[in-house]
Amino acid sequence: MLETGGEAEMLAGFTSADVGPEAKEYNLLRADEEYRNGNVEHSMYYQVKAQFQSTDLRYLTESAELENQRPTIEELIKSASKLEKNDYKSKKFLQNIIKYLQQMEQEKPPKKTRNEIAEYLDFLEDVQDPTEGLTRIADKCNSLPQEWCVLQLCKSFNPATTYSVFNEIIASDGAIYLTLLRHCRSPQEGPICLRIYSENMVNLFREYSTLVERFKRVVTVDPLNMKGKEAKQKYWEELNGFDTFLHKLLADFREIISPYSFLFFGKRYDCTVVQKQTNTTYTRVDDFCLVNQWGSRQRVLLSQAALHANRLSPTDLKLICYELSSNENEIQSAYDLLKGLASDWTEVEESQPLASRRFPIILVVDERLDHLHWEQLVTVQEFSRVKSLHCLLRLFQNHKSNIKHGYYTTNIKRGMCVINPDADLVNSGRRLRSFFEYWLSQWQHLFETVPNEEVIVEQALQADCFVYAGHGSGLQYVNGRIICRARVRSVVFLFGCDSTRMLGTGLYSALYGAHDYYHGALCPSVVGTLMPALDGNMDTVSVTILSLWLAPGDNKVMPWTHIDRVSWLKNGIIKGKEEPTPTMNDQPNYHLGSLCSILSLVQQGKVEPNIYNCCIYVCRGLPAWNLAVEKLPL
Repeated sequence: MLETGGEAEMLAGFTSADVGPEAKEYNLLRADEEYRNGNVEHSMYYQVKAQFQSTDLRYLTESAELENQRPTIEELIKSASKLEKNDYKSKKFLQNIIKYLQQMEQEKPPKKTRNEIAEYLDFLEDVQDPTEGLTRIADKCNSLPQEWCVLQLCKSFNPATTYSVFNEIIASDGAIYLTLLRHCRSPQEGPICLRIYSENMVNLFREYSTLVERFKRVVTVDPLNMKGKEAKQKYWEELNGFDTFLHKLLADFREIISPYSFLFFGKRYDCTVVQKQTNTTYTRVDDFCLVNQWGSRQRVLLSQAALHANRLSPTDLKLICYELSSNENEIQSAYDLLKGLASDWTEVEESQPLASRRFPIILVVDERLDHLHWEQLVTVQEFSRVKSLHCLLRLFQNHKSNIKHGYYTTNIKRGMCVINPDADLVNSGRRLRSFFEYWLSQWQHLFETVPNEEVIVEQALQADCFVYAGHGSGLQYVNGRIICRARVRSVVFLFGCDSTRMLGTGLYSALYGAHDYYHGALCPSVVGTLMPALDGNMDTVSVTILSLWLAPGDNKVMPWTHIDRVSWLKNGIIKGKEEPTPTMNDQPNYHLGSLCSILSLVQQGKVEPNIYNCCIYVCRGLPAWNLAVEKLPL
């Protein structure tokens, strides 16, 4: 056990970046202990700390700067011993070296000192006290855009899997810590934490751990054996069986989280009527909490429920009230309050449609929970995932000047695509070639050609947008470390099976996905998949996402929603499904600026109806907005 002997005392002095996975286990253990002892604030500190690993530092571009940057003269002199300082005073040669280096520093001062870079990469590195740590966490979160809600999802410590492989860890039992690092009442109220556990969770984790292999067993077939009617019928029966299994799994997942699903709604768009109703809502909530002597945690939860009451069913509202209190009078009073506010918000949305739209939620997802379909809890909500709070803060700091109203704003003009580089996805390659030549004719295209690393790093990743479509994530064509050492300016789309799924790099190691390399290189946003998909379905989803978010090279093309889908899927031929066919000039409101809102449509099944086709697409990093197709409405 981690707490035996002197090991716990030794690990307490290290950051997660010092000892890697074992420190993660230690921090999760401490988070559990503190929560059980009633020290919830301390628990939140250890949860945040557990998400940042040693390998994360290796893959950051700034680490190379840190390695190559020598200490400043002031740092050298300060770190010298008394003997070394006396030696320096008596040696003219050493004094001349110091003078020369000081002159060089004056001519070209370092942008950041080594200490500044280290603090910037791990803002908790020098913190040992949990109270001080949570204060710093809250301060950092309060520096983020006020439009964001930041939710952290963390799996509890399980001693049985301390040195287990990934599949054993994700299949093991455990609780989920849901921490609101930044919420609707921030910064007036600090972060709060909920521990979610149900006896059904052990089965949920076990079933989820088999999901990818189940799907692969169904769809991995020999084409030569699929020519007969019986073989085709069996294939579709098994695929429909998988669809039913996944529907049941998601229903179980929603039921476990259901008392707290309302926390996955983001803040409403900030218009005048919303501000007025929000102030009224908070006043009524605060008065209610004052009368009933409710604390900070209940105030935050009731506020969140009150802001989105019209999107919740009466059953949902009742469940929330039972979570807030065990007093029947208080439960009924809270329910009446929420029902009244639901009617008020409905009237607001009817008077101002903008009031029904919500800003993105940033999900900080533990690597051991990343395979769960969190976006399916509230499919109408915009989400983006990050691996750790450290990752989010780093991306925010580097792209701060381009973040407006909670969105990373970009203006996509120049792009590049790499399509079917192995040239073995014949049908998919034909379909995607026709789309890119039709819709994005102005882009640089690479069809059925294996790219070299120089093309990827110097051209694709320096464009406004980069799209890869082929097997996996594309890392087979470029070393992840080379991506990390480049500064990626593109918004990246990885349309391949498992393209951003978390994978183990060894028996006992941190988990990594392709997106981690891109975020290491400060790529603002990456769209990818959580598991495999059929190529025809993925092609349909990918071109729909791209057509809604990217302006065509010529406005005389027809909107992609008006093409004959069967003709395109079978033969890659683009033609209208009706006469006369409209053009993009006829539909000025076709596009959506928010990338996450398009992914929300995919999650709702509005692009591909089968659940195994729609629930696998996620955005990672900053929520992006393409100003080239739609201005911000705020």
